[in-house]
Amino acid sequence: MKFKIKTIDADQVQKVALITGTGGGIGKATAELLLKEGYLVFGYSRTNKINHPNFNFTVIDLSDIAQVNELALPMIKSDNVLLINNAATIGSIVPFDKKETSDIINEYNLNLVSPTILCRKFITTYPDKEKLLINIGSGAANSPIPSWSTYCATKAALDMLTQVIAEENHKNLKVFSVHPGIVDTNMQKTIRETEKNLFPLLSKFTAYHSQNELETTSIAAQKLHYIIQNSNEFTKNILSIRDVNLK
Repeated sequence: MKFKIKTIDADQVQKVALITGTGGGIGKATAELLLKEGYLVFGYSRTNKINHPNFNFTVIDLSDIAQVNELALPMIKSDNVLLINNAATIGSIVPFDKKETSDIINEYNLNLVSPTILCRKFITTYPDKEKLLINIGSGAANSPIPSWSTYCATKAALDMLTQVIAEENHKNLKVFSVHPGIVDTNMQKTIRETEKNLFPLLSKFTAYHSQNELETTSIAAQKLHYIIQNSNEFTKNILSIRDVNLK
């Protein structure tokens, strides 16, 4: 599969965002919010439900590293560009000794290898532009959750990648890993549908849903937007959306 390089005249749209995983969840909600804010948005996912004149969609399987390698980021005239590495999977929720090799490879590819490659493409494609790079992390990076072996490991690695990129002081670049907390997405639905004998914390996550403790994707997107708009306020590279107060 070959991906053509797009050249966009940003005279009409001043702000540009590239977002992976716009097919649903936080990615879709954030793309729709940024479109309302006047952004030109490029979405990368396997499916698309967004219809907007300033939305440019590329169908891509981000777990297929060959496709990611071939992807050329758009040539833009805007002086500012944003990348949100959002696409991820919880993967197969089973004890580590029951993990299939194919699942391990797929989960590492989507959650870690793909965003790592896209971080490099982002930095090298736009060396002279003001760049904001946001990797969507997880609190699972800091907590060893049974049956989430690859998810916890890949999110921990993504946090470390973020911190290393920050330490390198790349030209015109701000970089964050943002932990969105527990958000009402298909990932949470998948977790609740897991067999209890495979996931000992099932009742805890079921309770989050039954007790209405899940954040909506709309609120998560608004808090992420606050971080985007006020990135100079934050001195740490690992952020939690829970710490953002919209009031």
